[in-house]
Amino acid sequence: MLRPQRRTPPTCPDGWTTAPPDFVGVAAQRSGTTWWYHLIESHPQVVKRDRLKELHYLTKFWNRPFTDVDAAAYELWFPRPPGHVAGEWSPGYLSHFWVPGLLHRAAPDAKILVLLRDPVERFRSGLMLQSETRRVNFTGAGTAFRIGCYGSQLAHLRSYFPQERIQILQFERCIQDAKRELARTYAFLGLDDGYVPPDIGGRRNESKGTKPALADHSRAALVRAYEPEVRQLLGSTSEIDLSLWPNFTHLA
Repeated sequence: MLRPQRRTPPTCPDGWTTAPPDFVGVAAQRSGTTWWYHLIESHPQVVKRDRLKELHYLTKFWNRPFTDVDAAAYELWFPRPPGHVAGEWSPGYLSHFWVPGLLHRAAPDAKILVLLRDPVERFRSGLMLQSETRRVNFTGAGTAFRIGCYGSQLAHLRSYFPQERIQILQFERCIQDAKRELARTYAFLGLDDGYVPPDIGGRRNESKGTKPALADHSRAALVRAYEPEVRQLLGSTSEIDLSLWPNFTHLA
């Protein structure tokens, strides 16, 4: 996971302006967000942010006031010249109940990007990421599960942002046809969708470890627990191809 590499916002060069982000990616951890953000940032109309992908600015306000001063400070992280757009991708935002409301207050006109992966496979990858720094226990498993509750989290997000300002992408579709899905993303962001990055096929931040195996009974319990969330997701978007989520093809 990439974290801010400095504690103060970047300098705003002469002729540039600061404003709320034009786009914010809000989900989901271990779903290719670093790769997809890199491809977005590769576009000549998007401001390069010196590898500062994940700002996590709003995370700290979970139980403290969010003032106009805080909103203005958030804007300082997004300088851009005329004709360019700027944004960030903090993949935990969707799963934090307090963030959608704060994001609407800080950047009400932002376009919201949501990249989703089969929640069972995302769960396994999330556990592997945790294991790189600590021993995984039931608390970690609970956290990993919560991140995959896409249906209810998207419903909460939509209570603040209209559907036309939210783009849902499926990780597996992006792998299958990156050029098509990236063109859709560029168009959604108001960019020239004919641009194709030279390294479009090069994945970034891929896991180098081995995802933990799930016992049959654990996998079955996980699938059953996620079923209501996947059903809710399918009822709210046509962007998910269940044939690419083998754990849930029985819901088709």
